[in-house]
Amino acid sequence: MNKGANMRVSGLIAGAILGAVALVGVPAHSSAAPDPYSPSIETECQLTVPARIEPGKRVVLRVSVAANSPTQPRGELQLRIERDDTSETVWTRTVKYNGGEKRVVGPVLPKDRDYTAFARFIPRTDAFQRCTDLAPFAVEEARAGNPDDNDNDGPGGLLPDTGGPALLWLLLGLGLVGGGTATVVYNRRRTAPVPA
Repeated sequence: MNKGANMRVSGLIAGAILGAVALVGVPAHSSAAPDPYSPSIETECQLTVPARIEPGKRVVLRVSVAANSPTQPRGELQLRIERDDTSETVWTRTVKYNGGEKRVVGPVLPKDRDYTAFARFIPRTDAFQRCTDLAPFAVEEARAGNPDDNDNDGPGGLLPDTGGPALLWLLLGLGLVGGGTATVVYNRRRTAPVPA
């Protein structure tokens, strides 16, 4: 084959590739497909209530709303508390939400019962979506050594010990790394050519 024929074949192949790439971008039909994405920004509610509340004390709810946006979501929070055994609503409140963490003081509830607190965010505009969260809790007397008190740490307010002695594993790992490094250096020096 001569040089001109090679150029013609190369030109045909290049043209076929460019044509195929150009057709990939062309829609199969002319009408526009509906956009599957919502124009509003997804929000995430976080409701925090202590797991155990002493009898005679008020329930304190802390609610925050987060969104992947430089603008803070604003709107209102609908709060309610239900008894777990009957699903009866025992308290409701609607408050304005202007960002950050909202602290709402709830009622004093009867003891020896389990409850669930609910929070629902309703945005002021359609720029954000609604969100909900819930938090179960109990109203009961404090028991000695109960790890489920108001603090989320271990007994006495200390963090729980969930690991073992790490020093042994650290020394063992350093020994393995050092041994591996020494083996690599020894093998490279042994097989390296000697300069003449």
